[in-house]
Amino acid sequence: MLDVGVRDIQLRIKDRPAAELDREVGEAAECCRKAQARLWVNDYWELALRHQTYGLHIGQEDLKGLLTAPDQPLTAIQRGGVRLGISTHTFAELGRAVALRPSYISLGPIFPTASKKVNFGPQGLARLKQWRRLVDVPLVAIGGIGLEAAPAVRKAGADGICVISALTKASDLNEAVKAWNIQLTK
Repeated sequence: MLDVGVRDIQLRIKDRPAAELDREVGEAAECCRKAQARLWVNDYWELALRHQTYGLHIGQEDLKGLLTAPDQPLTAIQRGGVRLGISTHTFAELGRAVALRPSYISLGPIFPTASKKVNFGPQGLARLKQWRRLVDVPLVAIGGIGLEAAPAVRKAGADGICVISALTKASDLNEAVKAWNIQLTK
């Protein structure tokens, strides 16, 4: 992805041994620094701090763990200069996220998605517009968003769009990244 111009990457790795996770996050962080790209680590706050990644993205379950942990991980994340992004799906989750003043809040899935099993149905553009009115931090839309829907998603209030299959399943990755970069800089 770095070779074709992607400048924000979220590294999402599940169910790997600790040493392997540490190595992979370290390698990804170094590659992103060399490419002047921003690496967002999903879930592993200790690794984000250890490898000085640009940011950390956490879902609601991991957020609950951070809020109840005795070692004050949210304070460590803030002091470490790691930006924090938080996933939301419901008003309760949004309230919890807003109270923490993250670097961004994501809402999803906006449309049906096959990239990840989720417990929530599509949020849609109306909910995205509603979230936009409720938050004063960058809002990232995620889930089932193709290039053809990107203008409507941006018009609904998304500051950013997170995609997986729109790139990983593209017949021409270079062209897909160029098209997304054009769309996201309009």
